[in-house]
Amino acid sequence: MCSSDSSTTTTRSIVTDYFNWRLTNKTATTTNRLYMIIRSIASDCETKYYSQQPPFYFRVSSSSLIDVQNNHYEIAKELFDDGTITWSRIITFISFSAILAECLMNQQQLNIDFVISSIIDWTTSFIDTDLYTWLESQNYWAGCLKFYEKTTAQRRNSISRYASILGTLSKYILIFQTDV
Repeated sequence: MCSSDSSTTTTRSIVTDYFNWRLTNKTATTTNRLYMIIRSIASDCETKYYSQQPPFYFRVSSSSLIDVQNNHYEIAKELFDDGTITWSRIITFISFSAILAECLMNQQQLNIDFVISSIIDWTTSFIDTDLYTWLESQNYWAGCLKFYEKTTAQRRNSISRYASILGTLSKYILIFQTDV
Protein backbone atom coordinates (compact mmCIF):
# COMPACT_ATOMS: atom_id res chain seq x y z
CA MET A 1 0.00 0.00 0.00
CA CYS A 2 1.33 3.39 -0.86
CA SER A 3 1.27 6.50 1.19
CA SER A 4 0.83 9.94 -0.23
CA ASP A 5 4.18 11.19 1.06
CA SER A 6 6.79 12.16 -1.50
CA SER A 7 8.82 8.97 -1.15
CA THR A 8 5.86 6.59 -1.80
CA THR A 9 6.36 4.16 1.03
CA THR A 10 4.91 0.66 0.73
CA THR A 11 4.18 -1.89 3.41
CA ARG A 12 6.82 -4.15 1.87
CA SER A 13 9.46 -1.41 2.06
CA ILE A 14 8.60 -0.75 5.71
CA VAL A 15 8.66 -4.42 6.68
CA THR A 16 11.86 -5.05 4.71
CA ASP A 17 13.57 -2.02 6.23
CA TYR A 18 12.65 -3.08 9.75
CA PHE A 19 13.79 -6.67 9.18
CA ASN A 20 17.09 -5.52 7.65
CA TRP A 21 17.69 -3.07 10.47
CA ARG A 22 16.66 -5.47 13.24
CA LEU A 23 18.48 -8.50 11.87
CA THR A 24 21.72 -6.64 11.09
CA ASN A 25 22.11 -5.54 14.70
CA LYS A 26 20.69 -2.10 13.97
CA THR A 27 23.58 -0.90 11.81
CA ALA A 28 21.60 0.25 8.76
CA THR A 29 21.03 4.00 8.50
CA THR A 30 18.16 5.83 6.83
CA THR A 31 16.84 9.32 6.32
CA ASN A 32 13.25 8.11 5.86
CA ARG A 33 11.34 9.61 8.80
CA LEU A 34 8.70 6.85 8.86
CA TYR A 35 11.34 4.11 8.95
CA MET A 36 13.07 5.90 11.82
CA ILE A 37 9.81 6.21 13.78
CA ILE A 38 8.90 2.55 13.31
CA ARG A 39 12.42 1.44 14.26
CA SER A 40 12.35 3.62 17.37
CA ILE A 41 8.91 2.55 18.57
CA ALA A 42 9.51 -1.14 17.97
CA SER A 43 12.98 -1.06 19.54
CA ASP A 44 11.83 0.84 22.63
CA CYS A 45 8.92 -1.53 23.11
CA GLU A 46 11.03 -4.65 22.66
CA THR A 47 13.48 -3.29 25.22
CA LYS A 48 10.65 -2.68 27.66
CA TYR A 49 9.17 -6.12 26.98
CA TYR A 50 12.51 -7.96 27.36
CA SER A 51 13.26 -6.13 30.62
CA GLN A 52 10.09 -7.69 32.07
CA GLN A 53 9.96 -11.10 30.31
CA PRO A 54 12.46 -13.70 29.16
CA PRO A 55 12.96 -13.92 25.40
CA PHE A 56 10.78 -16.41 23.56
CA TYR A 57 12.08 -19.00 21.10
CA PHE A 58 10.50 -20.82 18.21
CA ARG A 59 12.04 -24.04 16.91
CA VAL A 60 11.11 -25.56 13.59
CA SER A 61 12.49 -28.06 11.11
CA SER A 62 12.89 -27.17 7.46
CA SER A 63 10.06 -29.54 6.59
CA SER A 64 7.59 -27.59 8.70
CA LEU A 65 8.02 -24.07 7.31
CA ILE A 66 4.42 -24.29 6.11
CA ASP A 67 3.46 -24.85 9.77
CA VAL A 68 5.35 -21.69 10.71
CA GLN A 69 3.45 -19.80 7.99
CA ASN A 70 0.13 -21.13 9.27
CA ASN A 71 1.01 -20.26 12.87
CA HIS A 72 2.21 -16.79 11.83
CA TYR A 73 -1.13 -16.19 10.12
CA GLU A 74 -3.12 -17.51 13.10
CA ILE A 75 -1.20 -15.24 15.47
CA ALA A 76 -1.82 -12.27 13.15
CA LYS A 77 -5.54 -13.04 13.00
CA GLU A 78 -5.68 -13.38 16.78
CA LEU A 79 -3.88 -10.05 17.27
CA PHE A 80 -6.56 -8.23 15.24
CA ASP A 81 -9.48 -10.58 15.97
CA ASP A 82 -11.21 -8.14 18.32
CA GLY A 83 -11.60 -5.67 15.45
CA THR A 84 -9.22 -3.15 16.99
CA ILE A 85 -6.63 -2.03 14.49
CA THR A 86 -4.05 0.54 15.54
CA TRP A 87 -0.64 1.60 14.36
CA SER A 88 0.74 0.17 17.61
CA ARG A 89 -0.66 -3.26 16.81
CA ILE A 90 0.62 -3.15 13.24
CA ILE A 91 4.11 -2.16 14.42
CA THR A 92 3.91 -4.90 17.05
CA PHE A 93 3.06 -7.43 14.36
CA ILE A 94 5.99 -6.29 12.19
CA SER A 95 8.32 -6.53 15.16
CA PHE A 96 6.97 -9.92 16.20
CA SER A 97 7.58 -11.18 12.65
CA ALA A 98 11.19 -9.95 12.76
CA ILE A 99 11.68 -11.61 16.17
CA LEU A 100 10.35 -14.84 14.68
CA ALA A 101 12.82 -14.54 11.79
CA GLU A 102 15.63 -13.90 14.27
CA CYS A 103 14.67 -17.01 16.27
CA LEU A 104 14.82 -19.09 13.11
CA MET A 105 18.15 -17.59 11.96
CA ASN A 106 20.05 -19.74 14.46
CA GLN A 107 18.70 -22.97 13.03
CA GLN A 108 21.33 -24.13 10.54
CA GLN A 109 19.10 -26.62 8.75
CA LEU A 110 17.06 -23.72 7.33
CA ASN A 111 17.86 -21.55 4.32
CA ILE A 112 17.73 -18.32 6.29
CA ASP A 113 17.50 -15.99 3.28
CA PHE A 114 14.44 -17.92 2.11
CA VAL A 115 12.93 -17.90 5.61
CA ILE A 116 13.44 -14.14 6.06
CA SER A 117 12.06 -13.42 2.59
CA SER A 118 9.06 -15.68 3.31
CA ILE A 119 8.27 -14.01 6.64
CA ILE A 120 8.53 -10.58 5.01
CA ASP A 121 6.08 -11.80 2.35
CA TRP A 122 3.64 -13.23 4.93
CA THR A 123 3.75 -10.08 7.06
CA THR A 124 3.32 -7.73 4.11
CA SER A 125 0.52 -9.83 2.66
CA PHE A 126 -1.42 -9.94 5.92
CA ILE A 127 -1.16 -6.18 6.47
CA ASP A 128 -1.99 -5.26 2.87
CA THR A 129 -4.82 -7.77 2.51
CA ASP A 130 -6.45 -8.25 5.90
CA LEU A 131 -6.01 -4.65 7.09
CA TYR A 132 -6.58 -2.97 3.72
CA THR A 133 -9.80 -1.13 4.57
CA TRP A 134 -8.34 0.31 7.78
CA LEU A 135 -5.09 1.32 6.07
CA GLU A 136 -7.04 3.04 3.34
CA SER A 137 -9.10 4.96 5.92
CA GLN A 138 -5.87 6.12 7.58
CA ASN A 139 -4.27 7.35 4.34
CA TYR A 140 -1.96 4.35 4.40
CA TRP A 141 1.52 4.88 5.85
CA ALA A 142 1.29 8.67 5.55
CA GLY A 143 -1.33 8.37 8.30
CA CYS A 144 1.12 6.51 10.51
CA LEU A 145 3.74 9.19 9.99
CA LYS A 146 1.23 11.94 10.78
CA PHE A 147 -0.05 10.09 13.86
CA TYR A 148 3.37 9.61 15.45
CA GLU A 149 4.76 13.00 14.54
CA LYS A 150 1.96 14.70 16.50
CA THR A 151 3.40 14.28 19.96
CA THR A 152 5.89 12.26 21.92
CA ALA A 153 3.03 11.37 24.30
CA GLN A 154 1.51 9.21 21.54
CA ARG A 155 4.84 7.41 21.24
CA ARG A 156 5.10 6.79 25.01
CA ASN A 157 1.54 5.42 25.12
CA SER A 158 2.29 3.16 22.16
CA ILE A 159 5.37 1.74 23.87
CA SER A 160 3.35 0.60 26.89
CA ARG A 161 0.61 -0.94 24.76
CA TYR A 162 3.15 -2.54 22.46
CA ALA A 163 5.04 -4.24 25.29
CA SER A 164 1.84 -5.80 26.63
CA ILE A 165 0.81 -6.94 23.14
CA LEU A 166 4.24 -8.49 22.58
CA GLY A 167 3.82 -10.35 25.87
CA THR A 168 0.51 -11.75 24.64
CA LEU A 169 2.11 -12.84 21.37
CA SER A 170 4.88 -14.66 23.25
CA LYS A 171 2.19 -16.76 24.96
CA TYR A 172 0.85 -17.77 21.54
CA ILE A 173 4.35 -18.76 20.47
CA LEU A 174 4.53 -21.16 23.39
CA ILE A 175 1.16 -22.65 22.44
CA PHE A 176 2.05 -23.04 18.75
CA GLN A 177 5.56 -24.26 19.49
CA THR A 178 4.14 -27.42 20.99
CA ASP A 179 2.12 -28.00 17.80
CA VAL A 180 5.06 -27.71 15.37
